[in-house]
Amino acid sequence: MDGDSRQLISDCFLRTVVDPRSTNAPLDPPPTKAPVKVELQVLRLKEDSQTLVMDTLRAIHGDAFQLGDISLYEDKGGRMKKAYWQDRGNLVIQGGCDYSDVRKTGSSSEDKFRMYALLKLESYGFAKGHCEEALDHCGGDIDGAVGLLFEKYFPPPVDLEGVGECDVGGEELEQMRNDEREALESIYDKLFVEKERNRVWQLKFKIDHLLAHSPSEVRKMEQKRKQQEEEDRRKFLAAKEKQKKAKKEPCWNFAKGKCRYGNRCYYSHGLVGEEDSGSKERKEKVEEDPNWFYLEIRFPKESKYPYEAPLIFLKTTCADIPAQLLLRVARALVQESIKITQDGMPCVYSTAELLQNDEEIARFVELDRYQFPDPRRSLFYTPEVDAMNNVKIEDLPSHNQMGATKRNTGPKVNPEQLRREDLNIIKKFLDKQNNATYKEMLRGRKQLPAWSKMSEIIHALEMHSILVISGETGCGKSTQVPQFILDNWLLQSSQLDNGTVPHVEIICTQPRRISAIGVAERVAEERAERIGNTVGYQIRLENKISAATRLTFCTTGILLRRLQSEPTLANVTHIIVDEVHERSEESDFLLLILKQLLERRPDLKVILMSATLNSNLFSSYFGDIPVLEIPGRTFPVEQLFLEDILERSGFVMEPDSQFCRKLRKGEEEQLLQELEYADVKAAQAAPAKSIKDENLKMADIFARYSDYSPKTCKTLYLMDPLRINPELIEHVLSFIVDGSAGHGWPQEGTILIFLPGLAEIQTIHEALTDSRQFGPRGEGKYVLVPLHSTLTNEEQALVFKKAPKGKRKIVLSTNIAETSVTIDDCVFVLDCGQMKEKRFDSNRNMESLEVVWVSRANALQRKGRAGRVMAGVCIHLYTRPRFTNHILGQPVPEIHRIPLEPLLLRIKTLETLKDRSLKDVLMATIEPPSLENIDAAKKRLVDVGAFDLHEQLTPLGHHLATLPVDVRIGKLMLFGAIFQCLDSVLTIAACLSYKSPFVAPFSKRDEADARKRQFAIANSDHLTMLNAYRKYKETTKRSRYAAQCYAEENFLSTRTLHTIGEMKYQFLELLVSIGFVPVDLTNRRGKFVKDDLAELTGTTINANGDNNRLLAAILCAALYPNVIKVLTPEKSFVGGASGAVPKLPSPSDLRFKTQQDGYVNLHPSSINSSCGHFASPYLVYQEKVKTSRIFIRETTMVPQLPLVLFSGSDLRIELHGGDFVILLEDGWIALQAETHQVAEMMKFLRLELAKMLELKIADPLLNLANHEHGRKVIGTIVQLITKE
Repeated sequence: MDGDSRQLISDCFLRTVVDPRSTNAPLDPPPTKAPVKVELQVLRLKEDSQTLVMDTLRAIHGDAFQLGDISLYEDKGGRMKKAYWQDRGNLVIQGGCDYSDVRKTGSSSEDKFRMYALLKLESYGFAKGHCEEALDHCGGDIDGAVGLLFEKYFPPPVDLEGVGECDVGGEELEQMRNDEREALESIYDKLFVEKERNRVWQLKFKIDHLLAHSPSEVRKMEQKRKQQEEEDRRKFLAAKEKQKKAKKEPCWNFAKGKCRYGNRCYYSHGLVGEEDSGSKERKEKVEEDPNWFYLEIRFPKESKYPYEAPLIFLKTTCADIPAQLLLRVARALVQESIKITQDGMPCVYSTAELLQNDEEIARFVELDRYQFPDPRRSLFYTPEVDAMNNVKIEDLPSHNQMGATKRNTGPKVNPEQLRREDLNIIKKFLDKQNNATYKEMLRGRKQLPAWSKMSEIIHALEMHSILVISGETGCGKSTQVPQFILDNWLLQSSQLDNGTVPHVEIICTQPRRISAIGVAERVAEERAERIGNTVGYQIRLENKISAATRLTFCTTGILLRRLQSEPTLANVTHIIVDEVHERSEESDFLLLILKQLLERRPDLKVILMSATLNSNLFSSYFGDIPVLEIPGRTFPVEQLFLEDILERSGFVMEPDSQFCRKLRKGEEEQLLQELEYADVKAAQAAPAKSIKDENLKMADIFARYSDYSPKTCKTLYLMDPLRINPELIEHVLSFIVDGSAGHGWPQEGTILIFLPGLAEIQTIHEALTDSRQFGPRGEGKYVLVPLHSTLTNEEQALVFKKAPKGKRKIVLSTNIAETSVTIDDCVFVLDCGQMKEKRFDSNRNMESLEVVWVSRANALQRKGRAGRVMAGVCIHLYTRPRFTNHILGQPVPEIHRIPLEPLLLRIKTLETLKDRSLKDVLMATIEPPSLENIDAAKKRLVDVGAFDLHEQLTPLGHHLATLPVDVRIGKLMLFGAIFQCLDSVLTIAACLSYKSPFVAPFSKRDEADARKRQFAIANSDHLTMLNAYRKYKETTKRSRYAAQCYAEENFLSTRTLHTIGEMKYQFLELLVSIGFVPVDLTNRRGKFVKDDLAELTGTTINANGDNNRLLAAILCAALYPNVIKVLTPEKSFVGGASGAVPKLPSPSDLRFKTQQDGYVNLHPSSINSSCGHFASPYLVYQEKVKTSRIFIRETTMVPQLPLVLFSGSDLRIELHGGDFVILLEDGWIALQAETHQVAEMMKFLRLELAKMLELKIADPLLNLANHEHGRKVIGTIVQLITKE
């Protein structure tokens, strides 16, 4: 950027540029009819979900795992909650029941028996569901159900045999059992009961060490202790009082009934014998029946006890003893009985004594890790077994096999093969010299201005390692310079011996895909050969190269990616960087790398090809390297500015026009007076060149434009230069096409009008359509063609079609027609002088689409569009002083106005740069970005988890750097592979990385929008695109024609859908190459035909592909912290026949807010823009753009649970006004937890999820499905998100 341009940088913008550092303050909210707030929603978990989470956490941390104690939290009051709507009166369904599937429990004897049986089985501690299942399985037989439950819950240990050697008969066994029964009766007296003769025995105990596990008993013990202390204190005081009264004689008057002295009586008023009566009553009242434990011993039919262990159960009358404790103690007793009966000894007494041994029971309960059957699963479920091959999970492989792609299995060409191929190329070139087609093309090449510079270019390249070639549009530098090098090599080599032929490989970079393809095809045509032979191209998703290719045209990004794997480009001999003046981020970075590469490879030749205006900038960057100039070949173009066309056409602006400039106070009367009496006198001297026209007084305007008529000067004064004036454009068009105007201009050829954006194109299109002269209802001599990047390919193709005979095309275009699209029959250009350019505010993390003045380079490029086929005319609708003094010489370099994250990741993947600091690298670029932008980009990469605090790549960062997409889209792809919804996520990633498949034809936007909303699902633009792609894919199974018709009916672009399918496969190859997807792609056909990615990857990795809730959660994980809060008005009600019902707000009642920007707007193209109710008040987004306002494009509503689990920020739990609140983003996001336990569960589950993701990202081949903890954590989270 030259010095003058730096001084004029502020003039680039049409509106005052606000200091980005001052824009962090939230914007003032728009006026609303009612106050709006975010709803403080309550995060609830069902009981079975809470059990699932706790089971998962205990499986990881052990049975002793406990949540954080509630006493650790200090209540901070309820002030925070006043900023939210609370208790909105919404109906909360805590649970449901399908009564059609519930067994009737009437008063019949059968129902009563079943209820009794279930209560009895549950009293042993068995799960209710298992009790029902066992009872049903045994046909209502209680004994059978008891035996079945005992078998499932208490299997014998592997080292213990259940049955000892027995050679005695049944009568002897019965006698032994009777002897033991009599002994037990004599020992335990009434505590032993034979419930069923020779079948069921029961012993009754009061076991204090087990009662210690009962919360109610603990409270009773504490109450008894306090009562005992109170009783002891009362007795002490009573005894003390008794000692005092012992010296006094009893009062006989009091004994008779009344003593007139009362408390002043000298004698004692106490009664003899009353002292212990109250204490006895209290003692009797305190004494209560204890809670009992019942040891039940059952002898099944055909039991061989004491040579076979009986069935032992434990139950209690204490209601809150944990069932798990009863089962655990019973398991200890069962194991003891098995050990004893192995020797044929009776075991009941020993078992009863063990039950009362508190030390032995406590030790067993603490050390035993046996897992009882899961209450959520069937009683007959076999855990941890793969159903397909009957292999236990722990025996399955912990890691996947590394996948394979064609990219990483291709053969490498050795030097001998290169030499033979070079000789073959030389032979074919010599044979081609007599080819008629080649000769014809050669004659055409010689007509280009670049041909005259061939020898000079070859000589300069031999003398220098790097040079700059500058040339205007049409001089032939892009097509000829690479061929000069190739032809020189071929001719020189043809004169050498076969053994000394040098190898040449030329790479020519282009800024756009369309340019790389177009130039490559043109060069191949000029060389009379098919593309992919000597000349080829390589772009994203497509390449046409072979072993014979020596000249490759590619995009700049392709070369940068090649440098990651080949830091020195050993086989490359020449690098040509075309259109370097466009100053893309990639081209600037490539220049930095080439500058360093030339130090390591002095044999490398580099050519920078630029437009004429700033070639010296590149020359000085590389140390004053030579610059070669090539003249242009365009026809002469007459250049007019606003003052010229006003003077010639006679356009007059009225003071009351809506396009008139805004006048200051006091100027209106003076203006009217001056206009009425025409007594304006020019100032003595012309104003300074640095003052813009809009800041001049009328006298100064007359002085600056003294060569023009007063009418023109008055119009210039009145005109608002920042507004596009349809009246002026229509008037100028009329002047151009009027053959009688005397200007002598051609009356044929296309008229190209450059406008800033789609809105202005629509405005001018409507104005010309309604015009009598240019509209279809008028003379019908003109065809209006809009041209914009968002239009369909079919609409854009109309630009290249010749107008019907007798008609002229009028093309309304953005700056896409400057370089990307060439209109061959263009003769006239109307340049409005404005364009929309993406800018990035690093402080607010926001891209804005700013309306800016074009640079002089842009203006000259637009002028050149008019002189390609004949002499043309370019009319700039802004003044010459503005062009000369107030706009930039060159466009603002892209590295100054776009996010720097991809560039920082790329730096860390290059061997030559990764050990240097990011600031040192970027400060060495041709025009470095600001330190503020670099620091902001580093912070965003740290936030997303790609960088650590020392500027080094994390494991996640390594993967994101490998994926050629935005870091958030890359994170989305990785999470899709981890959570087994790969195909769906890759579809969303392709849409975000490329563009939406929905199109809106210029004249059918409302109809297209209505069709798009028919695909709407889950309040998500991302899932809506996925839904449309899925349905289109279904129709392709019928026929290609059916798919084409379906796309047209629903306003879907088939070309975009096809490209999305291609990108999905490319993304899959990348994921396979880094180990995240274990599939073999080497046998797949090279050319993309249909989207069969789901079949290629298999059902396992796509098991959750249809789970929209999980997909929304993964979008949250990838896009966080890009979160929008939905603010709603207070809930209101309307009366109806059935009473008051809540009134849902309309879309206009809602407000949307982001943390950095304050109030924002949903883009009208978003399906959520017309939604008045959101189940969750939080949305995530991928992109925000600033035009007239800040707009958010694609959004997805995120439920509370995924927001808590997948948010990247730290989570805090605080107590506010008695409610537990989960806070994210330093409190900007708040959710109320139903209970303290729910909040704690979310905190711990987040930590476990983070650990699993770190493991997987650090080791991509790790199979989480076979991982001990990964299977549980991922499965639990998927189940919670799906069901809650």
